[in-house]
Amino acid sequence: MATLLFDLYGVLMRSATPAGHAELEDYVRPADSDHFWSIYEEFRPAYDAGQLNDSQYWGRIRALTDLGPFEVSHAVDLDTDHLLAADEDMVEMVLGFIGEGHSVGILSNVPAALGAKVREAQPWLQECAAVTLSCDIGVAKPDPEAYLVAVDALGAHAKDTHFFDDRPDFVEGAQRVGLNAHVFTGIDSVRF
Repeated sequence: MATLLFDLYGVLMRSATPAGHAELEDYVRPADSDHFWSIYEEFRPAYDAGQLNDSQYWGRIRALTDLGPFEVSHAVDLDTDHLLAADEDMVEMVLGFIGEGHSVGILSNVPAALGAKVREAQPWLQECAAVTLSCDIGVAKPDPEAYLVAVDALGAHAKDTHFFDDRPDFVEGAQRVGLNAHVFTGIDSVRF
């Protein structure tokens, strides 16, 4: 049986949408939208890895951009609530793999607030042999340690594990530590 490791967003879960980003932007009202999203992305790896909490992350964004007044908790909700929808076809496929006896795990970069919400909204995650979220382990992809922790949580070896992610840089990071890593381009790209 195969050991399979999947990313969440862009693979098993629906990614952020322009509408979701627009709602967040409408709430925080940045003077310069491009600058806001640049700063948002700059600090995201540390936020995803749990090195910054919600207040610290949004505090840095606020300090480096010209934003209107806003409540951090509401910004967090706007940033996460539109990220709770699964790709039902992919989830069905993954549950089928589990039913066939394959060991299936998750490795995803998410901040703590989103991690808690997605675990609650997606009970199928409990069927996976291991769910490794960056916010829980203190490192995020493409840090080599993230992949190694996820493989270890599955009780597997990197060389025997197939990893699927929609981001080529994360796939390359997985390949560097010895995983059989594949760029996910849709359900038909899941082959092992």
